[in-house]
Amino acid sequence: MQIIDKLYKGYVPLYPIEKFCPVEKALFVDIETTGLKKETTSLYLIGCGFYTSDGFMTRLFFADNSSEEELILNDFASFIKGFSNLFHFNGLKFDIPYLEYKAGKYNMTGMFDGIVQNDVYRLCAPLRFLLFPDSMRQKAIESFLGIPRDDLYNGGELIEVYKRYESTPNESDLSLLVTHNREDVLGMHLIMPILAYLDFKDADLEFIGYMINSYTDYNGENLEELLLEYSCNISVVRSFTSKTGSMYLKYSAETSRLLIRLPIYTCEMKIFFDDWRNYRYLPGEDTVILKELAATLSKDRYIKATKETCYQRVSGKFVKQPSDLFKPVLKTAYKDKKKYFRFPDSFNKEAADEFGRSLINIFFTMKRRN
Repeated sequence: MQIIDKLYKGYVPLYPIEKFCPVEKALFVDIETTGLKKETTSLYLIGCGFYTSDGFMTRLFFADNSSEEELILNDFASFIKGFSNLFHFNGLKFDIPYLEYKAGKYNMTGMFDGIVQNDVYRLCAPLRFLLFPDSMRQKAIESFLGIPRDDLYNGGELIEVYKRYESTPNESDLSLLVTHNREDVLGMHLIMPILAYLDFKDADLEFIGYMINSYTDYNGENLEELLLEYSCNISVVRSFTSKTGSMYLKYSAETSRLLIRLPIYTCEMKIFFDDWRNYRYLPGEDTVILKELAATLSKDRYIKATKETCYQRVSGKFVKQPSDLFKPVLKTAYKDKKKYFRFPDSFNKEAADEFGRSLINIFFTMKRRN
């Protein structure tokens, strides 16, 4: 077996590790195996990364062949006793269960006793729809943050490389195997700033102002959109844009300005009244009146109002809102879950900060569609 060290001199934490543990107690871990099924595959590399007074050190425990699996596990088990927190990427799903299984195979119990597991993948999972709607793999996060890689392979592609190395050890294959794992470990250190984007949930916004933009769509229809601008003093390394079906969001890391773009709907909406039992519905006029007033009409002109028919029709310009922030709340139908307010009549600048915050939080509550 081999222990392969490399120091990245001058490298310091890029995110406050102290939120989890003392810096010197943090250990980044990534493993390489000959397959996903722990019962029938072997562990050939355990990569570690940790901070020293000189920088970020990577230490790789490499098995030259499958018979050295127990050796690298033993050395790794002894090494991690000096750390309190493990950091890994999706490690709770694969790396940690795999290591625990192999440790049990060699009667090495309690390998991770007293050690806190920090899965970076799970920590940043709330950012999926804000930043990573297509993929939240480690390489996708590295790409978003502008982190380059020399390694061009994934773990699956390197299985055959390791098998070839086992039969005929050579420096070329060793370099491929080591480079991939080392860059995964180093990459975890480099992607830690992604956790700063979690601060956008319930962000402290300050409303600057709004403007209305008119444009013509592909069908030649004249439309309008609302542009809301906020200052948002969150320190992140890269600007980003994100969108839902109808909302567009843009944040500038350079200016700390947030721009939210929403469509303005020019149409007819309905205000539904909660006290519907106090109203009577006039089918001919498609409206409601108070039951006291209905008593002056002939009975064939009205019926009892229901939750679905107790409304007032309103025409104008409307903007969607995620909650009942701006009153009155309007909808297209009683059971419609989408809510709107009349713009600019109901727009309350004092509530604009909360409105922007609730719009950003939509990205943190979205769920994957099958």
